[in-house]
Amino acid sequence: MCLYEQVGCISIRKILILGSIASGKTRLARQLGLLLSLPVIHVDQLEFNPDLSKRKIQDIRIDVQTAVSASEWILDGHGPLDILPQHLERVHLVIYLDFPLWLNIFRLCWRQLGVLFKPRSEMPRGANEWQRGHFKKMYQTLRKQHRLMNPELLRILQKPENKKKLIHVRTSRDWAKISQQVLATSVSKSF
Repeated sequence: MCLYEQVGCISIRKILILGSIASGKTRLARQLGLLLSLPVIHVDQLEFNPDLSKRKIQDIRIDVQTAVSASEWILDGHGPLDILPQHLERVHLVIYLDFPLWLNIFRLCWRQLGVLFKPRSEMPRGANEWQRGHFKKMYQTLRKQHRLMNPELLRILQKPENKKKLIHVRTSRDWAKISQQVLATSVSKSF
């Protein structure tokens, strides 16, 4: 199904964007947020303290659940895995960015260079991602996501009740098509 057919529909007011670290979730969330005039919830802002330590899991859970209790949103990430089923029940559309590990590693390195010059706005205010320890932890988490979490996530997303809401993006070309559709839709709606 074409992205425009899904996001162009007025009933699409809750979108979940999933994917590994540095897969492009935030960029796509921002584009869709602008196009659809939907608030974007960045899970990283809720998950991390300014020193990049993780907040208490119960606090993250409460903040994410409070944020998605609104009538419309785009969720950039999912938060604790135990609340993922609740997200999947609520959403109208799930976009899963499922790229090869090498591409996520490349994008992670590119992103790290970018934060040297400008901090990411989706992180807590004052967070300094330009730290060797932080990069190492993100790299290790990324490898673990690909090995352990992504197969389980895909199994969950392939369930019939979830599959009908799913756009599964596997290549950069697919991602570019979605971005182009978002841009084209945005331009056509401005006239």
